[in-house]
Amino acid sequence: MNNTSDFNLKKVLPAVLTIAIGMLLVMMDTTIMNVTLPHIQTAFHQNLSNSQWLITAYTLAMATVIPFAGFLGDRFSDKRIFALAIIFFTIASLLAANAHSLQSLIIWRIAQGLTGGVVAPIGIGMSFKVIPMEKRGSMMGILGLPMLLAPTIGPALSGFLVKYFNWSTVFLINLPVGILALIFILLFLPNFPANKASKIDLKGALLSPFAFPILIYGVHIGADKGWSNPSAIAFMSVGLLMLLLFILVELRVENPLLHLRAFTIPEFTKGISLMWLNQIVVFGAMLLVPLYLQNIVGLSSVNTGLMMVPQAIASFLGMTIGGRVFDKFGTKAAVLPGFTLGGISLILFAQISPHSSLTFTLCAIILLGLSQGLVNMQVNNHALQAVPMKNISRVTPLTNEMMQVVNSFAIAFLTAFLSSQIKNQSSLSPLQANLTAFHHTFWLLLIFVSVGFISSLFLRKKVKV
Repeated sequence: MNNTSDFNLKKVLPAVLTIAIGMLLVMMDTTIMNVTLPHIQTAFHQNLSNSQWLITAYTLAMATVIPFAGFLGDRFSDKRIFALAIIFFTIASLLAANAHSLQSLIIWRIAQGLTGGVVAPIGIGMSFKVIPMEKRGSMMGILGLPMLLAPTIGPALSGFLVKYFNWSTVFLINLPVGILALIFILLFLPNFPANKASKIDLKGALLSPFAFPILIYGVHIGADKGWSNPSAIAFMSVGLLMLLLFILVELRVENPLLHLRAFTIPEFTKGISLMWLNQIVVFGAMLLVPLYLQNIVGLSSVNTGLMMVPQAIASFLGMTIGGRVFDKFGTKAAVLPGFTLGGISLILFAQISPHSSLTFTLCAIILLGLSQGLVNMQVNNHALQAVPMKNISRVTPLTNEMMQVVNSFAIAFLTAFLSSQIKNQSSLSPLQANLTAFHHTFWLLLIFVSVGFISSLFLRKKVKV
């Protein structure tokens, strides 16, 4: 099913929807903890520092296992590993819901991360094998839904569940979704042949757990305790050293764990760089906008979640339009308007105040959603389409792993910038100092959008492998 003549919507659409449901299941658990954490903290009588490990452990576990996704899919079949990951993730969710201590809950969060980490890279790899190139823009927009819905629906859903039930329901909600995903996998995913001769890159396998997780953990410490903290410096230094060794090994072996040679392909490098720039803006917005609505405007967490729903709807609309534009006219035709709308949105956010009308705020949020929809999956598709199909299973883990690193740095950098801006406005009232700091941070994000717009001008109209 990898050329236009073989394209059959009735066969492809259920398979793509199945992959999207599996990805949504895992991505939701990346975002639910922000709202649920205070309730778990109270239930187990723990401080914030200990409770934060529920987020950190999950992130580090995913970063540890992602590089192995390509080998596991090749060696044992993509469908089999995808199904097993969903099964064990669902079981880990059930165990997490019944945890009787913070320590046991952290263990089951690690189990969730170790099983869920392979879902996105294998899922995206399978979608490239199922969808013909000429239809990837419009069809793979469906795979972008989890990326859009998880940051928006996750906090809103968890806020509702912990308010009217208790923290364990946040994990129990995974059971019906996991069971549904498993049924769909058995019914709709094609059988991808396993390559029994596939061998693991042992040196890369030994180095990767000491590179990405340690580097990300160092960033977390730096964001929490300051960049001059000895532990932050030590972990980031060791992580960077291990990452350098990992890169040197991967470039020399015949069957690398991650296909780093993809960066020698110009269109892949351009596309992935744009994806990183856009991701900084996406994560920055998802961090700043809810904080602004709660800390400056004074909305509750539930109302803040509801305010973000139009962004998800606009993102879906932008992704649908962008996918069709991508298929017909190429990447630039979707991405350039996307970055333009993102820039307008950030300019509006930089003018916003507690006295701004609801309409003004919603316009900024909707434009930001449209921007994300037009840009995100299109630059991802552009990058991956530049890679030969034989290497795709080792490239999707690479893009997912690097995104973990970029996201961690983005959140840490923007949080530090916002905090420093608040301190620099000490002569102002607390409200005005916070408002000015938010405005400056939105202007900073505008710089990233501007760089993205200019860089997009150098993309090829169509990518040919």
